[in-house]
Amino acid sequence: MEEIPLWYWLAVFFVTGACVGSFYNVIVYRMPRGISLINPPSHCPLCKKHIPLYLNLPIVGWLILRGKSACCKQPISVIYPIGESLCGLLGALALYAATGFTTDFTAPVQNIEVWADALALFWLLLGIYPVSAVDFKYKLIPDSISVGGIVAGLAISFIPGGMTPVQSLVGALVAGGGLYLLGFVATKLLHKDAMGFGDVKLLAGFGALMGFSRAIEILVVASILGIIVMVPYAKIAERRAAKKASSKKSSQNEDEEVSGQIPFGPFLAFAAPFMYLWGNTLLEWYFSFLE
Repeated sequence: MEEIPLWYWLAVFFVTGACVGSFYNVIVYRMPRGISLINPPSHCPLCKKHIPLYLNLPIVGWLILRGKSACCKQPISVIYPIGESLCGLLGALALYAATGFTTDFTAPVQNIEVWADALALFWLLLGIYPVSAVDFKYKLIPDSISVGGIVAGLAISFIPGGMTPVQSLVGALVAGGGLYLLGFVATKLLHKDAMGFGDVKLLAGFGALMGFSRAIEILVVASILGIIVMVPYAKIAERRAAKKASSKKSSQNEDEEVSGQIPFGPFLAFAAPFMYLWGNTLLEWYFSFLE
């Protein structure tokens, strides 16, 4: 590994990211519909015929088929190769960011801490796609991402140079437990569900990857992002519902219910890699205003 240049590993991370993105496409489609991620295997959603492995390759398969299924010649959404390509780029970005955005692509990656950071960032960056796609539409967070983050954090903690397994475990327990307690208190005070358990498990995964203190910082940044984005969105949704009130009262009630459900997972997912990379810089900038 010491002789392999960075550009080669960037290509490996891109291909791996594209493969993970292909699996995330399966999660985004199947999980909200209650379909197993394993059985049945990959098949055409229209005629239900099995898709052979060589036609199921990320990005390449769509290009070979020219955007149409091999069995019934129906169009295949361009969203699939776009998602796979995006995940591939994010995978390569994970390693590139872990190296400190070096410009020497021919040098080998010798620092073991870089690999720990690259694996953590790989998980954080690629997790943005399924969390955002599912939570925004269905108000759900896939367990394969939230619980998987806890497992990934504990596994990466065994790589020397980063957090220890004990710190990772404590981070998951404190971050997840703290958010669960906060949501429990808020639910009692507001008399309605204030925090989904998926958000709790997702933050626990971030705690396992980065420690509980950084997970708390992610929670704060995500809350600020949520307020900035979702408060105006909720007001717009309420205005639209009010305009329909005179003709469709039932539709108004439905819109108000939907507008009150603010998905928090995507903001956590976006804040996590940002704080992993620039959390210390952001804190230094913040404290400079307090001096």
